[in-house]
Amino acid sequence: MRRLSAGMSLIIAAILSNSLSASAQPKKTVLGFIENVYVGELALGMSAKLDTGADFSSVYAREIRTYKTRDREEWVRFQLVGDDGRTINYNKKIIRTAYIKTKTGGNVERPVVTLRVCVNGKSAVTPVNLADRSDFDHPFLIGREFLAPRIIVDSSQTYMAEMPCGDTDDVSKDIQK
Repeated sequence: MRRLSAGMSLIIAAILSNSLSASAQPKKTVLGFIENVYVGELALGMSAKLDTGADFSSVYAREIRTYKTRDREEWVRFQLVGDDGRTINYNKKIIRTAYIKTKTGGNVERPVVTLRVCVNGKSAVTPVNLADRSDFDHPFLIGREFLAPRIIVDSSQTYMAEMPCGDTDDVSKDIQK
Protein backbone atom coordinates (compact mmCIF):
# COMPACT_ATOMS: atom_id res chain seq x y z
CA MET A 1 0.00 0.00 0.00
CA ARG A 2 1.25 3.48 -0.90
CA ARG A 3 1.87 5.97 1.87
CA LEU A 4 0.46 9.52 1.49
CA SER A 5 2.74 12.52 1.88
CA ALA A 6 2.13 14.83 4.83
CA GLY A 7 0.90 17.56 2.48
CA MET A 8 -1.56 15.23 0.74
CA SER A 9 -2.84 14.00 4.12
CA LEU A 10 -3.54 17.59 5.17
CA ILE A 11 -5.43 18.29 1.93
CA ILE A 12 -7.59 15.17 2.32
CA ALA A 13 -8.26 16.02 5.98
CA ALA A 14 -9.34 19.55 5.01
CA ILE A 15 -11.68 18.27 2.30
CA LEU A 16 -13.26 15.75 4.68
CA SER A 17 -13.58 18.37 7.41
CA ASN A 18 -15.28 20.84 5.05
CA SER A 19 -17.72 18.24 3.72
CA LEU A 20 -18.60 17.08 7.23
CA SER A 21 -19.13 20.60 8.56
CA ALA A 22 -21.17 21.56 5.47
CA SER A 23 -23.50 18.60 5.96
CA ALA A 24 -23.97 19.50 9.63
CA GLN A 25 -25.11 23.03 8.77
CA PRO A 26 -28.84 23.70 8.43
CA LYS A 27 -30.12 24.10 4.88
CA LYS A 28 -30.47 27.73 3.79
CA THR A 29 -33.65 28.98 2.17
CA VAL A 30 -33.66 31.12 -0.97
CA LEU A 31 -35.91 34.19 -0.62
CA GLY A 32 -36.47 37.39 -2.57
CA PHE A 33 -34.98 40.75 -1.66
CA ILE A 34 -38.41 41.91 -0.42
CA GLU A 35 -40.36 39.64 1.97
CA ASN A 36 -42.88 39.81 4.77
CA VAL A 37 -41.29 39.63 8.21
CA TYR A 38 -42.90 39.05 11.60
CA VAL A 39 -41.43 40.90 14.55
CA GLY A 40 -41.65 40.07 18.24
CA GLU A 41 -43.57 37.36 20.01
CA LEU A 42 -46.82 38.98 18.85
CA ALA A 43 -45.71 38.49 15.22
CA LEU A 44 -46.25 42.05 14.04
CA GLY A 45 -46.21 41.82 10.24
CA MET A 46 -44.09 44.23 8.18
CA SER A 47 -42.59 44.30 4.73
CA ALA A 48 -38.82 43.99 4.79
CA LYS A 49 -35.89 44.48 2.50
CA LEU A 50 -33.37 41.63 2.81
CA ASP A 51 -30.08 43.50 2.45
CA THR A 52 -26.84 41.53 2.19
CA GLY A 53 -24.95 44.84 2.19
CA ALA A 54 -26.08 45.74 5.71
CA ASP A 55 -24.33 44.21 8.71
CA PHE A 56 -27.30 44.47 11.05
CA SER A 57 -31.06 44.79 10.91
CA SER A 58 -32.95 48.04 11.34
CA VAL A 59 -36.61 48.75 12.06
CA TYR A 60 -38.77 51.86 11.79
CA ALA A 61 -39.60 52.77 15.38
CA ARG A 62 -41.70 55.69 16.61
CA GLU A 63 -41.55 57.64 19.86
CA ILE A 64 -38.08 56.40 20.78
CA ARG A 65 -37.28 57.42 24.37
CA THR A 66 -34.11 56.23 26.13
CA TYR A 67 -33.72 56.22 29.89
CA LYS A 68 -31.56 54.78 32.66
CA THR A 69 -32.80 52.46 35.39
CA ARG A 70 -31.88 52.86 39.05
CA ASP A 71 -28.98 50.46 38.54
CA ARG A 72 -27.76 52.63 35.62
CA GLU A 73 -28.77 50.28 32.79
CA GLU A 74 -29.86 51.93 29.54
CA TRP A 75 -33.34 51.06 28.29
CA VAL A 76 -35.57 52.36 25.52
CA ARG A 77 -39.32 52.74 25.02
CA PHE A 78 -40.60 52.70 21.45
CA GLN A 79 -43.48 51.76 19.17
CA LEU A 80 -43.54 49.50 16.15
CA VAL A 81 -46.36 49.75 13.62
CA GLY A 82 -47.31 46.78 11.46
CA ASP A 83 -48.41 46.91 7.85
CA ASP A 84 -51.98 46.35 9.10
CA GLY A 85 -51.80 49.49 11.32
CA ARG A 86 -51.47 47.52 14.58
CA THR A 87 -49.16 49.33 17.04
CA ILE A 88 -47.14 47.58 19.75
CA ASN A 89 -45.32 49.38 22.55
CA TYR A 90 -41.97 47.97 23.65
CA ASN A 91 -39.72 48.53 26.62
CA LYS A 92 -36.32 46.92 25.97
CA LYS A 93 -32.79 46.98 27.35
CA ILE A 94 -30.29 48.66 25.01
CA ILE A 95 -27.53 46.17 24.15
CA ARG A 96 -25.31 48.75 22.41
CA THR A 97 -25.41 51.97 20.40
CA ALA A 98 -24.91 51.91 16.62
CA TYR A 99 -23.14 54.83 14.95
CA ILE A 100 -24.47 55.18 11.40
CA LYS A 101 -22.81 57.36 8.75
CA THR A 102 -25.29 59.62 6.99
CA LYS A 103 -25.26 60.59 3.32
CA THR A 104 -24.42 64.16 4.35
CA GLY A 105 -21.25 63.05 6.13
CA GLY A 106 -22.37 63.13 9.74
CA ASN A 107 -23.10 60.32 12.19
CA VAL A 108 -26.35 59.28 13.83
CA GLU A 109 -26.59 57.31 17.06
CA ARG A 110 -29.22 54.56 17.20
CA PRO A 111 -30.12 52.34 20.14
CA VAL A 112 -29.80 48.61 19.42
CA VAL A 113 -32.11 46.08 21.08
CA THR A 114 -32.81 42.41 20.50
CA LEU A 115 -36.06 41.36 18.84
CA ARG A 116 -37.41 38.05 17.65
CA VAL A 117 -37.61 38.11 13.85
CA CYS A 118 -39.29 35.48 11.68
CA VAL A 119 -39.36 35.16 7.91
CA ASN A 120 -40.45 32.03 6.05
CA GLY A 121 -40.57 30.02 9.27
CA LYS A 122 -36.96 30.94 10.15
CA SER A 123 -37.00 32.64 13.53
CA ALA A 124 -34.24 34.04 15.74
CA VAL A 125 -33.59 36.73 18.30
CA THR A 126 -31.30 39.23 16.60
CA PRO A 127 -29.86 42.72 17.20
CA VAL A 128 -31.95 45.46 15.59
CA ASN A 129 -31.28 49.19 15.59
CA LEU A 130 -34.20 51.55 16.02
CA ALA A 131 -34.44 54.16 13.27
CA ASP A 132 -36.68 56.65 11.55
CA ARG A 133 -37.29 54.74 8.31
CA SER A 134 -40.36 56.80 7.38
CA ASP A 135 -38.69 57.82 4.10
CA PHE A 136 -38.06 54.20 3.08
CA ASP A 137 -40.39 51.85 1.20
CA HIS A 138 -40.07 49.08 3.80
CA PRO A 139 -40.13 49.57 7.58
CA PHE A 140 -37.75 46.66 8.26
CA LEU A 141 -34.29 46.03 6.85
CA ILE A 142 -32.85 42.57 7.53
CA GLY A 143 -29.05 42.50 7.58
CA ARG A 144 -26.40 39.78 7.34
CA GLU A 145 -26.39 39.04 11.09
CA PHE A 146 -29.82 37.42 10.61
CA LEU A 147 -29.47 36.33 6.96
CA ALA A 148 -26.06 34.64 6.82
CA PRO A 149 -26.80 31.44 8.74
CA ARG A 150 -30.27 30.83 7.30
CA ILE A 151 -31.18 32.70 4.08
CA ILE A 152 -29.78 33.22 0.58
CA VAL A 153 -31.17 36.31 -1.18
CA ASP A 154 -32.22 36.17 -4.84
CA SER A 155 -32.21 39.84 -5.83
CA SER A 156 -34.40 39.17 -8.88
CA GLN A 157 -37.33 37.92 -6.76
CA THR A 158 -39.81 39.28 -4.20
CA TYR A 159 -42.27 37.67 -1.78
CA MET A 160 -41.10 34.07 -2.17
CA ALA A 161 -41.71 33.09 1.48
CA GLU A 162 -44.22 30.26 1.84
CA MET A 163 -43.61 28.92 5.35
CA PRO A 164 -45.67 30.39 8.21
CA CYS A 165 -44.04 31.84 11.27
CA GLY A 166 -44.67 29.97 14.50
CA ASP A 167 -46.81 30.37 17.52
CA THR A 168 -46.99 33.61 19.49
CA ASP A 169 -47.74 31.99 22.86
CA ASP A 170 -45.10 33.56 25.07
CA VAL A 171 -45.61 37.31 24.85
CA SER A 172 -43.57 37.92 28.04
CA LYS A 173 -40.28 37.13 26.26
CA ASP A 174 -40.49 40.19 24.06
CA ILE A 175 -42.61 42.77 25.85
CA GLN A 176 -41.26 43.74 29.23
CA LYS A 177 -43.28 45.88 31.58
